[in-house]
Amino acid sequence: MNAMILAAGRGKRLMPLTKHIPKPLVRINGKPLLAHHLEKLHAAGIVDVFINVSYLGHLIVEEFGCSYKGLKISYSFEPSSPLETAGGIAFARPWTLSNQPFLVINSDILCDWPLSKALKISSSKVLDEKLAYLVLTRNQSYSGDFHLVGKTVVNKLNNYIGTNNYKLTFTGIGIYKPQFFQHIKRGTFGKLKDILIPAVENGLVIGELHQGVWEDIGTTERFDDAKSKYERKGGKALD
Repeated sequence: MNAMILAAGRGKRLMPLTKHIPKPLVRINGKPLLAHHLEKLHAAGIVDVFINVSYLGHLIVEEFGCSYKGLKISYSFEPSSPLETAGGIAFARPWTLSNQPFLVINSDILCDWPLSKALKISSSKVLDEKLAYLVLTRNQSYSGDFHLVGKTVVNKLNNYIGTNNYKLTFTGIGIYKPQFFQHIKRGTFGKLKDILIPAVENGLVIGELHQGVWEDIGTTERFDDAKSKYERKGGKALD
């Protein structure tokens, strides 16, 4: 199974932290965010990792090179105006090595969802009739976009009586079939949400609720909060 880490964002909301380094290199517990993900991927048994880069991306390449902790790293260099999530994935084409379902992780999160589960999901029949598998979380700080009905992801509950009505937030961890991105012309801009919502509405997306650690490190306030929380614990909650 291949994995991709989305690391091409500008990190404007993390200024001034990101004035001289890209967002994936900000540190928590002495380690760049990107290192947390790479170490978890290695521990899960994943070998091939794709990373898309743009703003100050050369610093990411200098930090990790083409191998890290036994991982083989390939870089997808995007233009100065990044192609957004779906556009970046379609440009990198992380499925080229196997044409099998692949894992995608946002670089600006911290999460203890076991990535070894992604290997089991990709090699099982759970995605036979589906295009994507999302890891969702319940977080009171976010309004959320989705609901779960069994394992099916929905974004409207009008037709589901008796279902829990709280909304779930996408963690930024998903497993996708290559076909999910086949209609995006390589090199064009595109948001994941724009293709995800139609797939959800057509019943092509399943998922699960993750009830463990999840932090979005997208703003200076959230970064400071996560840094304080996990450095105080010695990073153990992230292992």
